[in-house]
Amino acid sequence: MIRIGRRRFCVVAGSLLASPVIEAQRADKPRRVGFLSLDSAQSVAGRQALELFPAALAKFGYGEGRNLQIEWRWADGKSADLPRLAAGLVRLPVDIIVARTHAPIVAAKNATGSIPIVMLNGNFPVEIGLVESLARPGGNVTGTSYISPETLGKQMQVLKEVVPRARRVAVLLVPAGDVQYAQLMRSSLEQAAGRLGMTVEFFDVQRPEEVAGALDNVATSGADAMFYPGSPILRTRTDEIMDFLRNRKLPSMAMIPTFAEAGGLVHYAPDTQEFFDRTASYVARILMGANPADLPIQQPTKFELVINLKTAKAIGITVAPAILVRADRRID
Repeated sequence: MIRIGRRRFCVVAGSLLASPVIEAQRADKPRRVGFLSLDSAQSVAGRQALELFPAALAKFGYGEGRNLQIEWRWADGKSADLPRLAAGLVRLPVDIIVARTHAPIVAAKNATGSIPIVMLNGNFPVEIGLVESLARPGGNVTGTSYISPETLGKQMQVLKEVVPRARRVAVLLVPAGDVQYAQLMRSSLEQAAGRLGMTVEFFDVQRPEEVAGALDNVATSGADAMFYPGSPILRTRTDEIMDFLRNRKLPSMAMIPTFAEAGGLVHYAPDTQEFFDRTASYVARILMGANPADLPIQQPTKFELVINLKTAKAIGITVAPAILVRADRRID
């Protein structure tokens, strides 16, 4: 049984979900929006996007086949294909590119400096140089930011609370060919773990076929917990990762939604529906003439804590009552 008690997702910029778009403000011809993802259309994340993104845009008066055309581009976990896919969207051209997660965002930014780009789950946008600041992005990029040193610190804290005995934490990391991004992830997690008396060890995965080897290395590392940052590349091997965690009886913590439902121990993540709604709100505003340079980057301030008690029992973990009380959902 799943018991639900969901906290709302908040943003630094305040509530930006607008009233329905006034008909007279829409362009007469259908607007073309590109959606660029490292996932596959058949994956959980892909199916989620295919459902949630059009539904979110509909809240602002935009519907496929009426006044909107969405150009879906899926890299199927192959990051090397992203520049080609992004360039194809630019050539069409599209009015806006919505890029989901770090590698597609960078690919879109490299492909165009003029077409507006709306990030869906961006990472370190200021530190990497995608935007000038959170309040005033400048340039052609805005949207939602998912990962920051602060959010990673919160998530490592939750792992320590759920698994107090955790000392050595394995991290599956997908550098995505971006040295600066990888360094930011490593340093943020190392600092967060150090404050909690833990150490982290990173196991890089560049392609889906490398996941098995990385898991073999985790098995011999002596790690007593796993931190799962999530990535479209890793999501292509979700079943394999879950089998490994179950067989090794390894406690696991993820920063992405659906991880606990898939069999992981716990996830602490922003609400997915809200991310799509906020992204759609910016798409609608830009289509009506807003300048992305002036739209502040939206960040999560509250997260949903989900604990899988079936998994906890199977791997021999007892979750403290104080943590269970704070959980938004428990999977019994």
